[in-house]
Amino acid sequence: MIGQVLLTVLPVLVVVMVGYLYAHKVGTDVDAINRVNMAIFLPALVFSALATRRFDAQLDGWLILATVVIVVGSGLLALPIARWLVVDAKTFCPPMMFSNSGTLGLPLALLAFGEAAFSNAMLLFVTTNLLFFTLGAYLIGRNVPWRQILLSPVVLATFLGMGCGMLALPMPEVVMVPAKMMGNVALPLMLFALGVRMTAVRRSDLRVGFAGALICPLSGLVVAGLLIPWIPLSAEYHPLLLLFAVLPPAVVNHLLAETYRRDPEQVAAIVVVGHLLSVLFVPLGLSLGLASFSG
Repeated sequence: MIGQVLLTVLPVLVVVMVGYLYAHKVGTDVDAINRVNMAIFLPALVFSALATRRFDAQLDGWLILATVVIVVGSGLLALPIARWLVVDAKTFCPPMMFSNSGTLGLPLALLAFGEAAFSNAMLLFVTTNLLFFTLGAYLIGRNVPWRQILLSPVVLATFLGMGCGMLALPMPEVVMVPAKMMGNVALPLMLFALGVRMTAVRRSDLRVGFAGALICPLSGLVVAGLLIPWIPLSAEYHPLLLLFAVLPPAVVNHLLAETYRRDPEQVAAIVVVGHLLSVLFVPLGLSLGLASFSG
């Protein structure tokens, strides 16, 4: 399993390193990269992932509720730690709440649990994304009005994609092919921008980075462990929830921190160190989940 985690994490770190080396040698405008990604490529990724998904109201409802509890609970556990570290809670807590359920969680779920679990993993990813670009944007942004948040391209793409998926609308190739092409740009571009930002990370930021890299999976594991006995989902879903709980902070945390000028250097350090330590925490989460299922 550690080998599978390494194979998934390594490409992420390589793209980050390419961004770091390019910015260190040439320099680049990370603001322009992030603006285009937030307006075009990321909404296309979200829409293309949702528009072709088929929904089950009862099962999906409980999975969504479990996801919300893990996200919010992780943030609440991280709040006193942020105060102890003397770090702005709006900088520290969102990365603890919003984990990499996309570029890392989806391929790991497919490798560990097969095609049957992939659709459920996609629902966890979508729920986290919607929370991130609504609740997360509200927490990270400096007095950003809710109207601006709800009318952002990513949120609109989420509702549009969910509507198409729930209604099982046939999506023509002339719509889906360009959407998928543009969506494929989003994640590598986020990783590249993260590498660019790493050129500005200070040694003092690494202290927060290591703290966040530890607290993110541990807080998620605590909340998931307390939640699972009470949620009416069969044991086959427990490993997926535990995997989701121990994932490192999502790269989009840096994207939003950069957009709203919320200490992006510290957030970049949390994200990068979190992915390095994921080779330890992800196998732990999977082992606990598989043990609970077999038990």
